[in-house]
Amino acid sequence: MRFLTIKKTVFFILFISLAIYILFIKSELYESSSSVIIKNLESKQSDLGLSLFVSGTTSSMQDSKIVETYLSSFDELQKLDKLFGLKKHYSSEKVDPVDRLYSWSKKEDFLKLYRKRLQLMYNEMSGILSIGFLHTDPKTAKAIVEQLIRDANEQINIYNKTVAQKQLSFIQKQVEANKKELEESIKALEKFQNSHTLLDPTQDAQTKHSLVAALESGLIEKRAKLNELRNYMNEESFEIIRLKHEIAEIERTLKKIRQNMANPKKEALNTYIFEYERLKNLVELNKELYKQSLLQLESIKADLHKNSKTLLVLTKPYLPDGYAYPQKAKAILTLALILGLLYGIVSLIEAIIKEHFD
Repeated sequence: MRFLTIKKTVFFILFISLAIYILFIKSELYESSSSVIIKNLESKQSDLGLSLFVSGTTSSMQDSKIVETYLSSFDELQKLDKLFGLKKHYSSEKVDPVDRLYSWSKKEDFLKLYRKRLQLMYNEMSGILSIGFLHTDPKTAKAIVEQLIRDANEQINIYNKTVAQKQLSFIQKQVEANKKELEESIKALEKFQNSHTLLDPTQDAQTKHSLVAALESGLIEKRAKLNELRNYMNEESFEIIRLKHEIAEIERTLKKIRQNMANPKKEALNTYIFEYERLKNLVELNKELYKQSLLQLESIKADLHKNSKTLLVLTKPYLPDGYAYPQKAKAILTLALILGLLYGIVSLIEAIIKEHFD
């Protein structure tokens, strides 16, 4: 009976002590929160309405995770500490002894307590990010949430500008490389033209083909006329001899031109054409690559001077009227259930032990 009385007294004192702690000592925390969505300013206006009802894209999810990571970081905590004196506040009597920071507390303890008060929740279906904060002062809670939104908006653009800066560095090197390739291909084409005294072998070939066609046409006419004269004139006549000489001269000229156009023993005109076309196409290719790299360079430069993304505030931070934590009635009821369960377990163990000895 004495042990039973002691047991009940211990559990009663434990319950009263914890209840007093919850009711009178535990810090009453006020919560202010806001809902935001990351909007890409370069996307179409209609995308915003759709993004609220369909699942978020990989890009918006990535941006939200970047924001969550940054707001939970020690860098952001240091900013807020300078503005709102969080470390001094967490070390004061306004914070209950369990959560309070002490002289021996480490930076990790400070960060852990900050993350405990920071409320972040991302909805993958809608792409909406909820940002909240718990503080013993409702006005400070609201001000901290407003600062968190400003810092998140700034950080997401710093991140994108950092990415753009790295892209700019890469594309600048690419522009210089493409420019060098273009200049070298132009010099190679000029060298080829100067060494062969040909401005455009293609035009030269077209001219020679036209000349060959004209000569062949004249040759056919003269041969036809020669055959016609042979019907009524002697082979030794002046007209026939003259036509034979003209036909022979045209044939020699045609042979010479054709050999010049395609002679396997020396660089022929068709070889010039193939080499010229290769060099010319290489110049055009390098010119197009250089043009595209310049366009990319200008686009990235424009991105560096503008905020391509922003946080749209769907619900503004509000000033809470009452504290959100702890939920005292729920906490005391839970405490009573846990202690009751624990009391039952102890009583059961006691009965088993007593029965064993009997």
